[in-house]
Amino acid sequence: MAQLTKGLYGHQFENASQLFGLRCGQIRGKDFVHNGGWYNKAGEKLGWGDLSTDDFFRIRRELEEGEMFIILGESDSFWNFVTRPGLLGHNAVTKPDVDAPGVDYVAAKARYIITKRPEDGFGMYVVDDYPRKEDQVNLDGLMFHVMKREDAKAFLTSTAVVTVPSES
Repeated sequence: MAQLTKGLYGHQFENASQLFGLRCGQIRGKDFVHNGGWYNKAGEKLGWGDLSTDDFFRIRRELEEGEMFIILGESDSFWNFVTRPGLLGHNAVTKPDVDAPGVDYVAAKARYIITKRPEDGFGMYVVDDYPRKEDQVNLDGLMFHVMKREDAKAFLTSTAVVTVPSES
């Protein structure tokens, strides 16, 4: 997890990194995720912004082994922490844990998890709160393993090999 550190991407008006071609507060014309929050597996916020399907492929390709890039929705990564709204989002007052809500919170709110572990196959997961019959799903050209919400925390904290369905 060395490259995915808390605050990696800085802030909307002060970008600190362009790892994976991302910038904090970025806008994508054809977004797959709108204003999502980006986290590491320790539950620390890396940055936020729109993500395209190309961003998902690049993140997956360039992650270091053992890393996880976790995406939460806008409400769960920002608005749930606002104690006093501002004229613009960056003017809002937020709870102190907005930048590091922890593994429990991130696991409870995760929408997507991208991994780089040899045992994970294509390493992209959609965390699903609703029962699905399929183990895999194609969303806008991205193939995801389906993960049940109750399995997310164990997955984020595990270092053991995770068994995933075959692609047959």
